Amino acid sequence: MDAKVAESAIPVTYNAFFYGTLMAPEVLHRVIYGSSSHPSTSLTIVPALLPDYCRHRVRFADYPAIISEPGHTVRGTYVSGLTPSNMRSLDWFEGSQYERKVVTVKILTPKDKSHVHGSSGIMAEAIETGEEKQAHTYVFTDLNELEKGEWDFAFFRREKLRNWADESEEYAEVDANVVKGVESEIGIYEFLDQKDSTGGRGVKTAMGKELKELSDKNREEQKTLEEKQRIAKKKEFKCQLTAGQMEFLGLIILIWLCIGLRLAYAYCPFTEFLTLLGYPSKLF
Repeated sequence: MDAKVAESAIPVTYNAFFYGTLMAPEVLHRVIYGSSSHPSTSLTIVPALLPDYCRHRVRFADYPAIISEPGHTVRGTYVSGLTPSNMRSLDWFEGSQYERKVVTVKILTPKDKSHVHGSSGIMAEAIETGEEKQAHTYVFTDLNELEKGEWDFAFFRREKLRNWADESEEYAEVDANVVKGVESEIGIYEFLDQKDSTGGRGVKTAMGKELKELSDKNREEQKTLEEKQRIAKKKEFKCQLTAGQMEFLGLIILIWLCIGLRLAYAYCPFTEFLTLLGYPSKLF
């Protein structure tokens, strides 16, 4: 899948506004790093508002959509520090159903300062800081697939997250119980014939595996780039003697030379001193 991208230039880092499944750090990390549990020190995540857009449920899907609707506001997360490779993974993840656009969002800060950091502050009660930022976001393109009604992030985390984040023993146990219950009460796995509510973006889908491979490739490219930058900085450091530093070094050498000459003259007669310097004795 390839998202249609509306952008004029690629900056070194990106800012993005997420309003659906990617508000969950586990899903975001899985998409851009290949693992839900991958630690991230380069990203900053804060709550934010997107004015003049409205969030809708997508038919038969776990994920929502936003479309431009004046007078409405969407609550989500503002994420800064995304790299170009991160954005390529996000474009692949969102696919052709979405178009990436640049929007202006209003930054929020949680009223309870204990929620400033971490996922607990994503939907906690917050107030506007007065700060506005530009960010990339993904706008839905197929209006016929939308349903009326608000998408519920808390419900998604509670009931659907296991299909989008890494598999774990806890989720595997839940899935096993569901299968057992369906088999005993119905006798067939009807849920397997239902439409994939992740839209092909879940952990167990082909895209899930492709995202993992893409993230591994991006991670190797990033390591190579960081190593080249480290070597370049090391070389730059070795060549950082400025003209002023060279003059200072020359002055120090001159002072030590004068001290050495003075000491040499103090311990031997002048004529012997000149002889030591290589002058012929017949000259004096």
